[in-house]
Amino acid sequence: MGRIGDFFYHLTITILVAAALVFLLMAFKEQYPILKNQQELEDLQSNVETKKTNDNPHINWKKLKRINQDIIAWIKVPGTKIDYPILQGKEWNKYLHKNYEGDYSYAGSIFIQPGATFDDSHLIIYGHNMRVKSMFGSLHDFESENFYKKHNKIYLYQPGKTIKCTIYSVYDCLDKSATYLTDFSDDENDNKWVEWLTMTVNNNAYYPIKKKPAEKDRIITLSTCSGKQKGDSYRFVVHSLVTDTVIYEE
Repeated sequence: MGRIGDFFYHLTITILVAAALVFLLMAFKEQYPILKNQQELEDLQSNVETKKTNDNPHINWKKLKRINQDIIAWIKVPGTKIDYPILQGKEWNKYLHKNYEGDYSYAGSIFIQPGATFDDSHLIIYGHNMRVKSMFGSLHDFESENFYKKHNKIYLYQPGKTIKCTIYSVYDCLDKSATYLTDFSDDENDNKWVEWLTMTVNNNAYYPIKKKPAEKDRIITLSTCSGKQKGDSYRFVVHSLVTDTVIYEE
């Protein structure tokens, strides 16, 4: 090959190795905060849950409240990574990019908006769609009908209470579409609530689900980003209806 050829050969190899290291460093820099956030949440689970059961995980609410008064509930979706505290700030989207301790985190927290309660006719719970399926990233598993058939329950925990929900509809929609309507206070004569429930079933684009909501039901929606294929304006939602509320003493 000759000395000049050897020189350029080794130079090319050196440049390629250096470029690969740079790309790896950039990928690590991007993913590390997300993985760190997930590990911190898993550590929190271990510290506050004394029993790993769906009906009552025996959460240490006093310990959680000492960490942050804005922790108002816990959500668990069997079959997914979703096993996280739910936060509620006094400002709109406060926990979009803050962790459960209130510090900056790109992955943010699972949260509900100010003024919302678990007694609302329609409650929306928000979370980011992370690449490693943390936060609400694993909601997209429900795009598969086979996955839904095995895992279609949502559990919400508050002090002395477990709210059990059954999923009845999953689809993509535009952000700020009718799906996100939560105020039905003017619904005296025009049946907006019934029309909205019907819409959530008709928009079920992935597969038919036999479970249908009734007018008396309360709806809890899990919302996250749809992903790059749909674009930034779309959201993926999982609608569920409350099937049971269990009250117990701590």
